[in-house]
Amino acid sequence: MGTKKILFISHEASLSGAPILVLDLIKRLKQEKENYAIDVLLIRGGELYEDFAKLSDNIIVAHYHLQSFSFLKRNIKRVQSIIFRKKETQQDKINKITDALLENKYDLVYGNTMESLVWTLPFHKNNIPTIVAIHELSFGIESTYPKDFVLENIPNITKIIAGSKAVGDNLVTKYGADPKKINVVHSFVDTVLTVQKDKENLRKELGIKNDDLIIGIASSQELRKGTDMIPILVQKIKQKTGINFKFINLGGTSKSPAVRCAKIDAEKLDVDDVLLFIDHNKFPNDYINLFDIFLLMSREDPFPLVMLTAAKLKKPIVAFEKSGGAVEFLENDHGVLIPYLDLDIMAAEVIKLMEDARLRDTYGEKIYKRLENDYSDKKLAGKIFTIIDDLLSI
Repeated sequence: MGTKKILFISHEASLSGAPILVLDLIKRLKQEKENYAIDVLLIRGGELYEDFAKLSDNIIVAHYHLQSFSFLKRNIKRVQSIIFRKKETQQDKINKITDALLENKYDLVYGNTMESLVWTLPFHKNNIPTIVAIHELSFGIESTYPKDFVLENIPNITKIIAGSKAVGDNLVTKYGADPKKINVVHSFVDTVLTVQKDKENLRKELGIKNDDLIIGIASSQELRKGTDMIPILVQKIKQKTGINFKFINLGGTSKSPAVRCAKIDAEKLDVDDVLLFIDHNKFPNDYINLFDIFLLMSREDPFPLVMLTAAKLKKPIVAFEKSGGAVEFLENDHGVLIPYLDLDIMAAEVIKLMEDARLRDTYGEKIYKRLENDYSDKKLAGKIFTIIDDLLSI
């Protein structure tokens, strides 16, 4: 088989689960498939731009090309030509970029996240096989596109990689996706996780005493992730136990409205002495490694990468039922599942874990073994490689 050209499309290059996952996939492909030439289209940039650029033969950031004119040009003739030109729609601008990329004659296009769907459609229309890796459930999908758009265009994908069984089932039942086109491939983490700082030094840096238990989350700060509930949960835990603890909310920035609101709530609920806000950074593993208990507060989450990181680090995990992929990962007593949004029961279960180090260790070992046995990174990456190889051999 000669050289095959693949275009990977990522919705952004941020330090979040989906970009990290596709970046890791590209890295593995480059290592194992010498006959694949890889280009990358980033819909938006981000902190991982340089990492994507190093792995790709060509890279383009669509956001730079989608900018509307933000101010009038100094040349009056140029101003007039802009004023009287027919206004371009977002779709017109997308078409311009994809038309140019079509000239590269790709053998396959791989879109990462539902947001990439509109970018893959021109390639599918030109009989180029497309894969869209969908990590979102209903809230995430319909925050990106109207439901009618998804219903109309979900058939226009050659293969769908669903990030969890919950995602695949949702695509079939709610959006009419063809089950034969869907392959469930869960997210995965590297065999070896990097931890920069040891626990003792990080505790000192954060001003946390050695006898304080640490509960934490690692998440973007938004309604879907449930981070608005954290101050209330921390209050309930503080009211019901005398055990010294700190709660780390890792994610977002101090400029985020969600973080600012949570800080105000923490003050009003008198928990600002135990609730620490840590900005999103390049070393989340350091903080997750520090946790004694890992929480997922998400109302909806397909199969969060941080959950797998916590499992790799042998942390007991607590999450809500009916919240997505966490349920299939933690079910059968591999973690603690809480009735949906019931903060009283969550507080009670967290306190049980705080009181019993052996119970924490048991859950940590069980979820680690489940990760290693059923969610091997090599096994899951291999499934994606097979899907790609099969489409390229057609």
